[in-house]
Amino acid sequence: MSAGGRFRAERRPLFIPTEGPDYASNVVFEGAFTERQCNRIIERGRSVGPDEALVGTVETNTMEDTGTRIADIAWIEPDDDSMWMFDKLAKLAQRANRTWRFDLTGFTEDLQFTRYGTPGAFYDWHQDGLDGDVAVRKLSMVVQLSDPDDYDGSDLELFAVNEESESDGAAEWTRAARTRGTVIAFPAFEFHRVTALERGERFSLVSWLGGPPFR
Repeated sequence: MSAGGRFRAERRPLFIPTEGPDYASNVVFEGAFTERQCNRIIERGRSVGPDEALVGTVETNTMEDTGTRIADIAWIEPDDDSMWMFDKLAKLAQRANRTWRFDLTGFTEDLQFTRYGTPGAFYDWHQDGLDGDVAVRKLSMVVQLSDPDDYDGSDLELFAVNEESESDGAAEWTRAARTRGTVIAFPAFEFHRVTALERGERFSLVSWLGGPPFR
């Protein structure tokens, strides 16, 4: 042992991580919400009234950026008429989080009702969390509210799915994501987008669950 009580570099033990399950970029709950429930959410979202969707948050003084996102949103607060939505999403989040075991404490914001309703409406590649005042977001959940026959385009895509899946696998994932009532859960740091709307209109419900920032 040299002066100072330090091991020689070549003798320092290495940390060998234990083997674990392969990482999964998302969890799919196909048809988790019924048609009637989807209609109730759309009715509630429409009743709130739309805001222009911003990139970022009001707290960060982020302005509208139509080069990154074109959509209308409304915020659904927890009340007697909406608590069933929060309760259902919380249970699905608990199931999904068995995959990642994030330290979650609850919803970070109200539920975001989103409408892609004009041709070309979209949301470019982005992450939901990690930085700034959204760093507490750890788990994102998207509920597909529309019937896939009601619109063309406006597909939710995850970069990891596009990169890792064969064409048949990616097509099957897209089919499931477009099925009315399906919920897609994924870590908030996963890059994702919504492709340009070509026809009709598409509705979705987005929620974020969080906890202490990742370290």
